[in-house]
Amino acid sequence: MSSSEYHASVRAQGDLRAAERARLTANTPPPLPAWWAPMAGITHGLGMALVAGPLLYEADGGARRLALLLGTLAALAAFPVMCAIRVIRMRVRSWPPRGSRKQRMLLEGLPVVAYGVAALAFLAFGQSVGAVALGVLGGGSLWWREARKNALCAEAQAALRATGRAE
Repeated sequence: MSSSEYHASVRAQGDLRAAERARLTANTPPPLPAWWAPMAGITHGLGMALVAGPLLYEADGGARRLALLLGTLAALAAFPVMCAIRVIRMRVRSWPPRGSRKQRMLLEGLPVVAYGVAALAFLAFGQSVGAVALGVLGGGSLWWREARKNALCAEAQAALRATGRAE
């Protein structure tokens, strides 16, 4: 191999590394703030518990019922609004799924299982206990899922930084 062929090969490898780094940069969103997962879980759990529980429906007095209804709607709207703000800030990203198939199934399947267990609590123990179970399990599973997604983003950022140092 002549020196010009070797130089072209080295340059091509450098170009490939730069292209891979650019792809990783485009597909790796920054981690979310630490308050994101707890806020999502607490507001979701509170909203679900208020919707499913008897407190809202047995409230006597128009002002109390209206305040509970507005609080419920605000709690339920918090997570979708947070997600909309996140999407607007991120612009467009083609974000491939992180982790193995088993990890992705666990990440997305745990909330479904939590809602199933809460439904069983409704059937077994009634509306009050079921509403609390729904709030705790639904909010807790959302908190866990969002925290896990954030951890995966942080791992991807670390891998991206490591590819930058390796060059």
